[in-house]
Amino acid sequence: MPHIYYAAYNEDLISLTNEVFKDLGKDVGVLVYDPQNPQSLIETGVKVVLARGGTANRIRNTLDIPVVEIPIPFDDMIKILLEASKMGKNIGVVGYNNLLSGLELLNPLLNINIKQVFANNPEEMISKMIQLKEEGIEVIVGGTFQTNVAKKLNIKNVRIDFSPKALEYAYNEAESILEMILLNNRKNEELKAILDTTKEGYIAIDKKGVITLINQTSLNLISNGVTPLIGAPLIEVFPELEGLLDIVKTGKESLQDIIRIGRTDVLCNMIPLKHGCNEVIGAIATFNDVNTITKGERKIRNKILNKGFYATYKFKDIKCASKSIEKCISNAKKFATNDSTVLILGETGVGKELFAQSIHNDSSRKQGPFVAINCASLPENILESELFGYEEGAFTGAKKNGKEGLFELAHNGTIFLDEISEMPLSLQARFLRVLQERKVMRLGSDQIIPINVRVISATNKDIKKLVSDKKFRDDLFYRLNVLTLNIPPLRDRKDDINELINDFCKVYAKNRNINIQKDAFDVLKDYKWPGNVRQLKNFIEKLSIISNFDVINAKIVKDMIRNNEPEFETTDYNKKVIKIPITKEEVYEALRLSNGSKIEAANLLGVHRSTLWRLMKKYNLY
Repeated sequence: MPHIYYAAYNEDLISLTNEVFKDLGKDVGVLVYDPQNPQSLIETGVKVVLARGGTANRIRNTLDIPVVEIPIPFDDMIKILLEASKMGKNIGVVGYNNLLSGLELLNPLLNINIKQVFANNPEEMISKMIQLKEEGIEVIVGGTFQTNVAKKLNIKNVRIDFSPKALEYAYNEAESILEMILLNNRKNEELKAILDTTKEGYIAIDKKGVITLINQTSLNLISNGVTPLIGAPLIEVFPELEGLLDIVKTGKESLQDIIRIGRTDVLCNMIPLKHGCNEVIGAIATFNDVNTITKGERKIRNKILNKGFYATYKFKDIKCASKSIEKCISNAKKFATNDSTVLILGETGVGKELFAQSIHNDSSRKQGPFVAINCASLPENILESELFGYEEGAFTGAKKNGKEGLFELAHNGTIFLDEISEMPLSLQARFLRVLQERKVMRLGSDQIIPINVRVISATNKDIKKLVSDKKFRDDLFYRLNVLTLNIPPLRDRKDDINELINDFCKVYAKNRNINIQKDAFDVLKDYKWPGNVRQLKNFIEKLSIISNFDVINAKIVKDMIRNNEPEFETTDYNKKVIKIPITKEEVYEALRLSNGSKIEAANLLGVHRSTLWRLMKKYNLY
């Protein structure tokens, strides 16, 4: 079925145009236009109409469809006028306002007297032709209607017929318009498919508040039965979106409003549609079911949680009764207000990561990832690939599609580098470059990846001595040590011990009513806790499991410390060394009981994971 049709005035031109289009090899439908039944033209499936004169005008005024005027080439008009001049010198050229004008200028050249008149409708056309006859016009030149009237008035006439050139020109123009229409239709169908399959609702209105676009998600919310929807007033279909009319008036957007449509709560954005910079031509509302948003957020959170890139602890989780820890918290809160690097110093088990997570959660980066890694827990080559990532084929065993490094994964968040003092010197230089340039390059790649990451590092070593001994780069130390947080050991803040014990009892003895006597608290305070808060926590867990007594006195605590509490080497900042060995058998037994879990084994031994790794390396327990 053709998309382009020629609409003829009457049957006289049907055979002529059919023959011309056939010779041109053009697929054009031809029919007589019926002004009394214009819908019959639409029913053909026509996309573009070819017509001329009054027929073209009537179709334009009646139907919303592109009309291409069949032109009268100038050379064709000259031939027609020459033919008319053989019948008489006084020639009247009669047509509608779309007829070629200025023909009187040809009078001296053709030695004739042309009088050209225009009309807006058939009645006016007849009136002007009668007037031309009274003025002595001998020949009428015009279309089918004009020549038919001329015959009735007994005036000689010449009909303006179609030349192949004129029809081909009109067809080519119509074909260009058709291509644009089909392209726009395809784009509209694509847009409709996208809008109808998305979970987000879309409704657009014009300046009068009439709906011009609505997708399936929006339709699913309607229960008032108003049809059709396109062209209907918004207020009749979606009275809940009355605010969209205000957007048209003010030209100002309204974002993230929660409204109720029917029985559904939606998060709605209302935005003005503008032509150019200032003219508001309508508005569009987009909205999502609040339940859908909540489910999506839950999936995102679960994905982040599954990767472990989140911070659990906040400052309120830090148990504080001593002035020294109060000061640490106060300083850490100040550190959270900017993006400078932080170096946390303190013995093993004092809670360095607890502070690092709290700083992250109190900062502007709290919505971003928190990525933690222990620099002592991995061999150098693995640590490098974990930090910087790698491309496919970068080394034997590299994943097929490569892997993001932890710096990339921490983008717009915080990376916490525990035991930074254990980072090999060869990696320190590369890490320093990341700090300076805020860019990383994966192993096996030449592509630079910009990152926006805050760095918090921690160590339980005397890092200044490592710098002086040339075991840690001084330039890296200065970069890391912009803000310093020194967390005191538990033996120097005994006021915190009672509160910590009570808190741990709530966790590990929640099904028992354990009563720790004052003399037991005194023993616990006198003990030096070389493993600090972590060791105290593990001790209370053991006590809640092993002890058969609900009333805990000093003797029970002393026996527990003597018989069950493992001790290990640690160094305080006064150079005091405490050396109490952990045997190979104890490490082996802890690994056996924990089924190989390094975290559980470290907890059983009362040591940090990095200490367990060193012990395993020392005793060849891999």
